[in-house]
Amino acid sequence: MKKLNGIIALLLAGLVSLPLAAEPMQDMKGQKQLAPSTHQGAGKVVAVDRGKLSIKLAHEPIKSLGWPAMTMDFGVSKASLLEGLKADDELRFEMKQLENRKWQIVKIERK
Repeated sequence: MKKLNGIIALLLAGLVSLPLAAEPMQDMKGQKQLAPSTHQGAGKVVAVDRGKLSIKLAHEPIKSLGWPAMTMDFGVSKASLLEGLKADDELRFEMKQLENRKWQIVKIERK
């Protein structure tokens, strides 16, 4: 019985802490801030695949995510974002993380 009570207590402790993970972040002054839902970056087009709605970018560091500069593929939210883009174009972009944890570009503007 003691073992069962211990297991129940552990399970309840885990449930109680779940809402804390959804709490907004606090800045250094103790003020609450929400984590950004989108992140901005800048980079150069390496390749565009209009059929797959994807773009390969060599991007600069993305400070809001703690990412270093790297080359990676991104999906785009709509085909019109890729119109007129070609390799070596420099751009700024805005992206968000999808439920499947992949990143999708939602806005592109040329530099």
